[in-house]
Amino acid sequence: MGCGQRTERRPCGALIAVLSVLLFSLCIPAVQANLSESSSGEELFLSCIQDDECFLTPVASGEEVISDTVFASPAQPDTISFEFDMNPQQSDLALLPSTLKSMVIDLRFTGELSGANKPELEVSLILASTVTTWNFDAETLPSASTSNPYTLEDEELQLNGERLLWPEQTVRLRLTFVLDRPGTWELHLRGASSMVLEIPWSEDVNARNSDEPSSDLEPRSTDFETIHYGALLENDRDCWTFTVEQHELLNIFFEWESVPVEIQQSHGLPDLIQPSGRLSPAPNVVVKENDDTTRITYRWRALPVGEYIFCIGGTAEKFQPYLWSGQFAFENLGPSNPVEFDGEAFYPAGSAILGDEDEAISLSRSGFGLLFVSFLALIFFVLDSLRNSTSSLLRIGVFTPGVLLILVGGIFHPMWALVDEGQNESEIEFDDLIDMRLQQLWDISYPGYPEQGLVTTSSSTWGKMDGDRLQLRLEVEEAIPLPDGRWQLIVPELQEFRIDQAIFSQVALSGVQTTEQGMLEQQSVRFILLAGRSLFLDLLMLEAMMVVDELPKSSIFHLDFEMVSVQSTDSISVPAWGTRPNSVSVDDWVLLQGALFPEQISVSLCDCDFDLLDVRFIPSPGFDIGDIPPHIDIENASGLISYSSPVALLGMAMCAFASRTESLRRKKAKALATALFGQKSKWE
Repeated sequence: MGCGQRTERRPCGALIAVLSVLLFSLCIPAVQANLSESSSGEELFLSCIQDDECFLTPVASGEEVISDTVFASPAQPDTISFEFDMNPQQSDLALLPSTLKSMVIDLRFTGELSGANKPELEVSLILASTVTTWNFDAETLPSASTSNPYTLEDEELQLNGERLLWPEQTVRLRLTFVLDRPGTWELHLRGASSMVLEIPWSEDVNARNSDEPSSDLEPRSTDFETIHYGALLENDRDCWTFTVEQHELLNIFFEWESVPVEIQQSHGLPDLIQPSGRLSPAPNVVVKENDDTTRITYRWRALPVGEYIFCIGGTAEKFQPYLWSGQFAFENLGPSNPVEFDGEAFYPAGSAILGDEDEAISLSRSGFGLLFVSFLALIFFVLDSLRNSTSSLLRIGVFTPGVLLILVGGIFHPMWALVDEGQNESEIEFDDLIDMRLQQLWDISYPGYPEQGLVTTSSSTWGKMDGDRLQLRLEVEEAIPLPDGRWQLIVPELQEFRIDQAIFSQVALSGVQTTEQGMLEQQSVRFILLAGRSLFLDLLMLEAMMVVDELPKSSIFHLDFEMVSVQSTDSISVPAWGTRPNSVSVDDWVLLQGALFPEQISVSLCDCDFDLLDVRFIPSPGFDIGDIPPHIDIENASGLISYSSPVALLGMAMCAFASRTESLRRKKAKALATALFGQKSKWE
């Protein structure tokens, strides 16, 4: 498709058009215009053979300027529209970015009376079935020779969850502007107008699908112990036939290449058909997932010798490259043996701790001791004050302020602190946060759940999506001083948190049934791998974010985060930390993401006699104090004032001084009265 313009044009002869097409094709090097993750596939130039044949091309070519003179008026405006289709068409499967890196459109208009200006412009970028539109206001230029193009940088794309661009899908740029005055417009091309999309991932699906053709009826003959390369495209069936020799153990090692989570194949159990035509029993399965690959080991024991058929099946609108190989072995401790697993998958507490734990100070909750003592002292001093006082200055200037200090520092402050340390109705605790996150991940792991919903939910920080609010109450045992004067908090729940126990408890709570062969359902396997990774990243971010500016006064802390969306980390298989607290700026969050994300995360599942989970990681070496946001909105439970104990003690001292002074004054007055009036005076 070329460009269409809704205004009259000077006619062109067919011969001229053909020659122009040939000349244009000669100007374009032999490169593909498809969007890919390579540098050559991300920048597209607006190019025109002639006024009504325009394309998005990988190189700047074609006419340098196209222009026309219009005789428009406010009563009869002229609407001019151009459409630039990518040429050649999209041939790769590409993951679209969430933002447009840049766009430059050099469009100028010189009115007969108004001079040089930029007209109102509507730009629409069409990617598959999604449309993102930008509008530009008119702008007056100093002169006709001034170059002041329309520019866009880091603009969000309205993809509506459709991040995948399949081969031969539409990539089109539409320009529309309306002129209401006579003059001449010019669209500058050949490098002057272009756009850049940074594609995070792309793949030539036809080139990777090397094991085709094959099917259940026509399996490909192969040597079992060789390496096989291929890709599972949509709902294809890839099948092989091979001879099984004498063995004790038959291992098939599968390695799936990481692809965007939207198009990952399900990795269900393969079909291993015996020479008798019967399906082999379910194997022991070990799944190991990291950032680059998903490795699955299938192990059968003592299968009959003969000719076998091995098949894997895909799902519509899914694609994933793989390699596999087989192995005949005898009983020993192989790579899929459960002995490899530790049996307990703890969160590696301290992974995000930056201070010296030897310098940690202990924190505690507010006690009743000061409140109890202050209350008794207040009663005593008030009862004592009921006796007659002979000094108004002492009563007003010393005793009354002392009572106020006792009330504020010894009673009101502790009572306020005790209330503040309690759990609000809208708050949750650590265990609640884990339960809610696991239930959320279980819900999205159902087969058929919308893929974009899966990406959005799994990549959200702590399971909180855009617009959600996290209100969390935590009790902290220790605080570690940091070099910049801040304090990092040690959350005791992280110290011995078992990721495997939490995940398998959720599986049991959901009432999961096993297959006839005793294997976990495919949803359970998907959930366990997803939850192992997501939960680890959630806990890692929580540990890193537990930083306060001042020395805590209590062990109770309140987190109140309004979550907003943000660009997730560049993990193709499972994006992470796609939401942030609104109090943390985008720049600070992106810096924290990049520095904190581990070099490698590995989640392994043994679907064998005893279901086992192993989570291992290599921490990021570049994470330091400068990567933590300068301010994190974490509130420490506190009372009304600082130094409440000294204030209360000062109040007690003042009241004691006043009471003692009054007591001495009364004794002296009594002694004087006795001396003057004798023993039988009314003073007695």
